[in-house]
Amino acid sequence: MKIRLLFVLFLVVALVPMTAANAQGELKTVKFGNLPYLDYAPWALAEELGYLAEEGIKLETSMFEVEQPMVEALIGGSIEVGAGADTPFIILSAAAPELRLVSIHSIFTGYSIMGRPDEVKTYEQFVEEGMSHEEALAAAAAQLDGKTIILPGGASFTPVLDTALQYAGLTRDAVTIIDMDPAEGAAAFIQGTADFYSDGLPMRFRLEQEGMVNVLTGVQLAGGAMDLAGLYTTASYLEDNPEVIEGMLRAWYRAIDYLKANPEEAIPIMVNWINDKSGAGFTVEDAQRFLTDLVLFPTYQEIAEEYFYNEESPFFWRTRLQFVVDYFGEAEGLDTEAIDLDVLVPAPEIFPRVAP
Repeated sequence: MKIRLLFVLFLVVALVPMTAANAQGELKTVKFGNLPYLDYAPWALAEELGYLAEEGIKLETSMFEVEQPMVEALIGGSIEVGAGADTPFIILSAAAPELRLVSIHSIFTGYSIMGRPDEVKTYEQFVEEGMSHEEALAAAAAQLDGKTIILPGGASFTPVLDTALQYAGLTRDAVTIIDMDPAEGAAAFIQGTADFYSDGLPMRFRLEQEGMVNVLTGVQLAGGAMDLAGLYTTASYLEDNPEVIEGMLRAWYRAIDYLKANPEEAIPIMVNWINDKSGAGFTVEDAQRFLTDLVLFPTYQEIAEEYFYNEESPFFWRTRLQFVVDYFGEAEGLDTEAIDLDVLVPAPEIFPRVAP
């Protein structure tokens, strides 16, 4: 009788649903590095909606303003996975060949070179005066000649400036660069430091609120003013934890599906996260504008058919990353001998395994 009673009690206990505490205890903690920009906000959405938890993952997130210190933390072991753009990855992997780009899943075209409205003319103003696209690009960029520009130290921003200068037949010697972190640089620009400012969306938005104008934007410049973004990790972490990387990516693609199907619910979550992390002062309306043409989040199916793994696409991963390799090899004297894209970028091999 006692044995039968114990067996019944065992069955009852076994059938009781796990408590939240027990479930939480079974999650694998991932030391994650993220950036406080709109193109990385779906990670907060995947976390908020429970998609990461359903993959058995709990993020322990550290925030960085640019990728270089994130990669240093990754190599040093204080984080295990990081979200970042393709340009810094290529540059940093030349000295850290253990880096791996394990996904490519969003496109950023929101870079901007900004000025003060009473001191500059914008690309749009030149077009309104009757100039062609190429003429307007050259005229807008020519205003940089002999001026100062605040430019964050992150590697993503230098090609934006160089792309603009090339349209005007200028080189980087034509401008004086002030290297400042994005938030500090935006504050200094508002106070009168420098003639131009260049950065991504949060500080661009802040400066727009202050009345500053976009002289040239990533959409107008194209070329080096575009980034593909994804996840970084190390070769050893990927080898030891492939299920973590795959689980994170499944959660990402589920979050994107949710964003596309329920923007009225998803966008406020992302906006609150950005404002909390960057103090940018985004509104839902601002985010809706940016998500229209400045930050693109293709779904898993769209990526498979139209984007990063379609050789005919303008966003084909190898074409874009080879551009970055060639650009920095020539413009920056980067030693590209150690950059083997087939080794450094296992994303195409991982992608088929992570359909949501």
